Amino acid sequence: MKPPISLKEALEKINELKNKYYFRRGSELVDLNDSISRELSETIFADSMSPEFDIAAMDGFAVRCDDAYPLIISGSVYAGDRMAKFNQGEAVAIATGALLPQGADAVLKIEDSEVKKDQLFGKRLKKWENVFRAGSDYRTGDKIFEKNHRIMPQSAALLYSLGIEKVPVFRKVRTGIISTGTEIHNGMIKNTNAVLIQGFMKELGCESTFIGTVPDDYDKTKNMLLKATDNNDIVFTTGGVSVGERDYVADIIAKTGEIIFHRVAIRPGKPIAVGIINDTPVFSLPGKPTGAFAALEMVVRSYFTKIPRATCKLTINEDILLQEEGFSYILFVKIAQDVANTMGYKSSGMKLFEKEYETAIISASPRSTIVDGYVVTDRNMEKGELVEVHLFS
Repeated sequence: MKPPISLKEALEKINELKNKYYFRRGSELVDLNDSISRELSETIFADSMSPEFDIAAMDGFAVRCDDAYPLIISGSVYAGDRMAKFNQGEAVAIATGALLPQGADAVLKIEDSEVKKDQLFGKRLKKWENVFRAGSDYRTGDKIFEKNHRIMPQSAALLYSLGIEKVPVFRKVRTGIISTGTEIHNGMIKNTNAVLIQGFMKELGCESTFIGTVPDDYDKTKNMLLKATDNNDIVFTTGGVSVGERDYVADIIAKTGEIIFHRVAIRPGKPIAVGIINDTPVFSLPGKPTGAFAALEMVVRSYFTKIPRATCKLTINEDILLQEEGFSYILFVKIAQDVANTMGYKSSGMKLFEKEYETAIISASPRSTIVDGYVVTDRNMEKGELVEVHLFS
């Protein structure tokens, strides 16, 4: 049997898979408010200019920068007022967002000004200082968003400013979920992995359908998997992907399609298989719940988004002794008082082991993923060591 591939190599292969399959979907027009987290199916260009006029970027006084102080304050203007006018040697009090008066070319900030009766004194200004120039945000013909851009709330606000109410986006990814294993099929064990995947897909803006469970039977698993790839953009399976006597999934993928890779050097999550059946990507996750979550987070997530998790530096609360070299270990942590508390140790609220980090036990514990983030390491660590924590929120 081939050794597991590295996490880096797995992510490179996932990226190749995404480049080929992810954006094959058709497109549709949706309301602006429904476009959040969707990806644009067209490049967006501006057909107008913003701002339309020169605007004060600060509270202060509109002036001509070549005029000498003192200047006579001749009036005031606020956001929403019509464009004012003034004469040489004058200044106009102006609020942030107000249209710059005709003839003005700078704004003197309030904190840089001194007013004596109706006369203004201040520092010399450069032309257009503290002015948001007309067309400086965008002009007609400017490229605003590239095709494939994932729409964020601020993206929607900018689309609205462009006058776009119907947004061209790719159709949502349709994912089908199959849970394998006689113990799942018979209801002896709760099917937590199906709920996990559906939640993960919802968070990433995808549609998901639970297709069903199947016992440890080669032909029944094969038939359900083949049918699922006819109706979905992606198919997930859970369980049956390790090297046991009844672990059929990787073999079915290899014989009915193509295995991209099987097993990644991460713990938990090692027995993940990725392949293609009927020109449809198949992600086959471990059956153990935390192993399935680790495989989703560390490998599969990159297929759907390139946005990395935010990180922070904290100290770790325990000595960590890894079981075997050559793997990237995912340590799920809770954060308290700027310390990363590794799940499974006594200070995490669930004592599963002592010094050695036992991934087989962590993999079976859904509770161990109810955390603030995780640390990835390929070496032993000492209590108090500074570590990088990838945050879930």
